[in-house]
Amino acid sequence: MIEGVVLAAGSALLGGALALAARRHGALLEATRTFAFTAAAGVVAFHLLPEVVPSLGPTALLWIAAGFVLPWLLEWAARTFGPDLLARRGIRGMRVAAEVGFAALLFHSLFEGLALLASLQARDNRTDLEIAIVAHHAPLTAAVALPFLDLLGVPATLRRVGLVALAGALGVALGNLLPGLASGADAAVLQRATAVVAGALLHVVADEIREQRFSSAAARGLDLLAAAAGLALVGLGAFLEVRTTGGIVRFARIATALALGVAPALVLSIAAEALARRSRILDSARAPFEGFFATGALLGWPSAAIRAVLAALLWAVLRLLGRTPPAGPRAPLAADLTRRGPWLVVLLFLAAAVDALAPPGWFATLGPAGLVLVAASLVASARASASGGTLLACAFVHRGLGAGLALPFLALGVLPLRRANPARSAFLAAVAFPAAFAAGAALERLPLLRDAARTAASVLARAQLPIGAQLESSPVATACAASLAALALALALRSGVRGWFAPFRHADGHDAEAHEHEHAPAGAR
Repeated sequence: MIEGVVLAAGSALLGGALALAARRHGALLEATRTFAFTAAAGVVAFHLLPEVVPSLGPTALLWIAAGFVLPWLLEWAARTFGPDLLARRGIRGMRVAAEVGFAALLFHSLFEGLALLASLQARDNRTDLEIAIVAHHAPLTAAVALPFLDLLGVPATLRRVGLVALAGALGVALGNLLPGLASGADAAVLQRATAVVAGALLHVVADEIREQRFSSAAARGLDLLAAAAGLALVGLGAFLEVRTTGGIVRFARIATALALGVAPALVLSIAAEALARRSRILDSARAPFEGFFATGALLGWPSAAIRAVLAALLWAVLRLLGRTPPAGPRAPLAADLTRRGPWLVVLLFLAAAVDALAPPGWFATLGPAGLVLVAASLVASARASASGGTLLACAFVHRGLGAGLALPFLALGVLPLRRANPARSAFLAAVAFPAAFAAGAALERLPLLRDAARTAASVLARAQLPIGAQLESSPVATACAASLAALALALALRSGVRGWFAPFRHADGHDAEAHEHEHAPAGAR
């Protein structure tokens, strides 16, 4: 028990010390924020999600979403019902979000303490578990503590760090006094609570996304190294934890297979975009062909052609109705790639997670509500990144969704839903979704699309091989993926790691483009 208390409380105190040291040494503050940013995201991805998603299934995403929007709901309630009261107390919207993140960390520490004792007692060699606890709990505490240093100062932050340490120690003590709590730490109620905590912690991560400014190239390099260190530390801890090692390895293999499958298509897409920018006519007609090469690589060229035709028809209707966005001067290609890159990376990981967690044929058994949710996710992902949406569609098709159903909703990515007012957006969705379902039902009968599932299966068949074997067997795809990774690193080095994720501050990639029209509108995707 003493060992568990020391681990639970000590790792939290270490995280508080890390945040305090960064505050006192200004040169390290940006790097420490980035370290905590990637580490906290890694905790959610490598520790919390593998614990709850396999057991709860897709409903876990709803609980995670609830935890993510909870700070926004509380902020809205604070602005609506108690502005005078909160103003007198000096509480602002950012303070509300920070306090929700703090509460989430308290619950996480308590649950972790409950499970920690049982895990320690079940092991002879505990070194890997000890490393895992410190590797994820310390930077997570630092990530939650840093906003309080800005909002409330050092004493209030130290009190909160102390409460986090106390919550972890209390969890260990309760697990010792009431063994049933420790053994039931993975029960359904606690799993749902853990999913909500994961969502709230993701909100903490999102709040750290902001524009970064550096005084030198060395500071930029330090920021990039800090991001790699945070992710590597948490990844090491997760890899050493036996419960999640197998799942992480499988996820990494699937992500590698998808990346190799789409990398040559992305290189072709960037080259085609660079050429299209030389012609105003080609550039103005680009929208229906966004994601064309990725769709061909992941779902087959007949699927790519059908998606392009559907998108072209929809774009023509929007032009006739005058609903297309106004044209403007193009943003530089590098700026456009910077906007799209984060969405593509996140959708790659989301597609890998879907394929790793969903059993074969699962999406073929969905009811109407499930199909609507899948359709909405395809539209949203295609709006954020046309190629990234194709990655998600590939995972869905591989796990049972009909390609004919997926393609119309990928084509709907050109709809200006968020640019319209809420009533008009709701009307567009009410018309477009039934039409897309009808088109999907018709497309499912086409013999042309029968090879789409086989193409997706052949892309993901690589996941049966170790990562090294995948890279060795596909030299061209590996070279393309390496060039794209180098490009992403160069862009991240220019804007900062947290600044690179700034497009997530906008609703989607198209809205980010509209936002940039005030300065220099974005070009082709």
